[in-house]
Amino acid sequence: MNTITINTDRKFSATVVPNLFIDRYMPSANGAYVKVYLYLLRCLSGSGDAFSLSSAADAIDETEKDIMRALAYWEKCNVLFLSRSGDTISGITLLELNHDTAETTEPVHPAGTLISLEKHRRDLQASLEKEPTETYVRPVYTDSELEKIREQSDLSFVLNAVELYLERLLTPQDINLVAYLQEGLHFSSDLILHLYEYCISKNKKKCEYIEKVAISWHKEGIDSVEKAQEHSLSYDACFNAVNKGFSLGRLPIGPERDYVKKWNSYHFSPDIIEEACNRTILNIGKPDFKYADRILEHWHSAGVTSLSDIRALDAAREKQPKNDASSKSPVPMTKSAGSYTAYPQRQYTGKELSDLEKKLLQQM
Repeated sequence: MNTITINTDRKFSATVVPNLFIDRYMPSANGAYVKVYLYLLRCLSGSGDAFSLSSAADAIDETEKDIMRALAYWEKCNVLFLSRSGDTISGITLLELNHDTAETTEPVHPAGTLISLEKHRRDLQASLEKEPTETYVRPVYTDSELEKIREQSDLSFVLNAVELYLERLLTPQDINLVAYLQEGLHFSSDLILHLYEYCISKNKKKCEYIEKVAISWHKEGIDSVEKAQEHSLSYDACFNAVNKGFSLGRLPIGPERDYVKKWNSYHFSPDIIEEACNRTILNIGKPDFKYADRILEHWHSAGVTSLSDIRALDAAREKQPKNDASSKSPVPMTKSAGSYTAYPQRQYTGKELSDLEKKLLQQM
C-alpha cells in the first residue's frame, strides 16, 4: 500500500493535541469525552471565552451532565485534575501526559503527589448516589484485562461475530464496548449479537448508539433475546403509531420518549394509540403528548382493549344526559392564549367527522 503524505499551505492558528492522547486515550474513549478534552485544549489556546459547564455544553452540543461525566472520566484516567470547593468544581488542570501515568489508574495531583484512592472512591460513590445514571460508566479495559476476559468467556467468538456484522475491523473502542456488555451489563453472547443485529437493522453502527440501546435494555430488565425481541416489536409498533398519528417525521425526544414508553406499557394495539393521537389533533389542532396521555389513561382505566371498546364508550357517553358529569370528556378543558374562558371540547361522531372532511375537501 502506498504511503499518503498530508500537507497544507494554509496559515492558521492551531490547538495542539498530545500524540499520546491520540495513541493511548482517544481510541477507547467515548466520543463525547473526546470532544470535551479537545474543547479544553481549545480554551487553553486562547479562545477568550470564560469556561463554565453551560458554555462548554453549548459550544460542543452536549448536556452539562455529559460534561461532568467527561471530566470525571478524564480525571480517573489521569488526563486532568479537578480542584473542588465543596461539591463545586473550582478549577481544571490538564496534566502532562506520559507513559507512566497512562498505565496507572490512581488519580495524580498536579504537584506529583497521589490523591487518596479511598477519598476518590468516596467522592465517586457520593456522585453515584446523587445521579443514578452515573452507574453506567463504561470502564476502559487494559490489554491484560481483555486477555483475562477472553480466557474466561467466549469473548473472542463474540468479537469475531460482531466484526462480521459491522463489516469492518474492530477498533479498540468496539472491543472495549463488547467486553463491557459482557462483563459490566452481564449480557449473554446471544443477547449481544441480537443487540448488534437490532442496531445495524436501523443503520446505526456507532458505539455510542449501541451502548445507549444496551443501557436502555438493562434498565428495562431485558436479559434475553426473547425479551429484547418482544420489547423491540412492541416499542417500534407504539412509536410508529405515534409518528403516524402526530405526523412527527422524527424520533421522539426527551419527555416524549417517556410518554411512548408509558403507552407501550399499557399494551394497547397500535390502532388505539393512533386513534388517541388523531383525536388530539382534532381537538386542539396540534400534536400534544400530554393531551393524548390523558385520553389513553382514561381508556386504560376503562379497560379498553380495542377500537370497538372505544366506540362503545363514545356511544355510552352520547346517551347520557348533557349535565351528567360522567358524560364529559376525560380530557381536561384547555384554555388557549387570549381566550376569556375555557370550553369543553366537542366529541365528534364518525358520521360528523366524515361530513366535516367532505366539506373541507370541497373548499380546497
